[in-house]
Amino acid sequence: MSKTQAGSVTAVSVGTGNTTIVPTNVGRRELTIVNDGANTVYLSFGINATASNGVRLNSSGGSFTTNNWEGAVNGIAPGGATVVTVAEF
Repeated sequence: MSKTQAGSVTAVSVGTGNTTIVPTNVGRRELTIVNDGANTVYLSFGINATASNGVRLNSSGGSFTTNNWEGAVNGIAPGGATVVTVAEF
């Protein structure tokens, strides 16, 4: 596998309803999502996010990393809007 030469880092506000954090990207090599906010975020993969279901990102630094998912990632923050930082390569 060749090394990645470029990527992107963005901030996404995850709301109290289903929010697309990243769309499908068939060229994605790695994805990291970090919860920088004060509220818990739940992640879902390829389907709408629902409260208290999926991968839980605790507030103030909870994170998720994958190097084998190219589909969309959605999130929901039932306690109120929360910013996550997304690094995608």
